[in-house]
Formats: sequence, structure tokens, C-alpha cells
Amino acid sequence: MKNTLRIIFLYLGLITLTVSCQKDAPAPACLQVEVIGEDCETGWYILKIENNAEDGQSNNYLGQLQNGYVTTDNLPAKYQKEGLRINAALELNGEYGPRCVAVTVMYPAVKVTRVCDSGREIF
Repeated sequence: MKNTLRIIFLYLGLITLTVSCQKDAPAPACLQVEVIGEDCETGWYILKIENNAEDGQSNNYLGQLQNGYVTTDNLPAKYQKEGLRINAALELNGEYGPRCVAVTVMYPAVKVTRVCDSGREIF
């Protein structure tokens, strides 16, 4: 009888743990980013995260950086223009990054999870 109760409590605990771990993580906030240009490998683009403290965007980046430069390979084609400013949500991409042969600066790789709305183009 004791063993049966232990097994039941163990299963209840595992079910509770499983259900509590399935909650959706909060979506990253949209930040204003500027497309700087192509990175060292084809298909990768350098983005500059702009720190707009007056807009309440300070510290909204999900990861180690709040502002600065990052690189991405999943920027939608219509936003791959130098100088274009867009609002986008970013996540760290710890799985892979560009393979640069001889570059002095490597930027953290991110994934663009969504484009909130496009800003104005700067030419």
C-alpha cells in the first residue's frame, strides 16, 4: 500500500512539473534596429540595435546585449537594404553563426522572430 501511494505521488509530481514547464515564454519586445549591411558570409546581415531610452525600449533585448551590433541570417528579403530602420523582435541564436575566415569583430548571432512594423528608409 505504501509503495502504491509513493508511485501515485511521484506521478502527480511529474504531471505537475510537466504542466508548469509548458507555459509559453514571454515574447521578446520589438526594438528599433537599423540594417547596416551584409556580414562576412552570404545571407548574413549586420543589424544595429538602437537604444531609445525615451521610447521605453531600453533593456528590452532578450539576451546579454541591450544595444549594439548583432548579425542575423533570417532577415526577410524586403528588409535587406542598407540604412533601413525597422522594428523587430530578436532572440539570441546560440545554435550557429556566420563562418568568417579572417574578421576582427564577430557579432552575436540573433534570430528575427517577427517584424512589428517598418520604420522609414534612410538613404
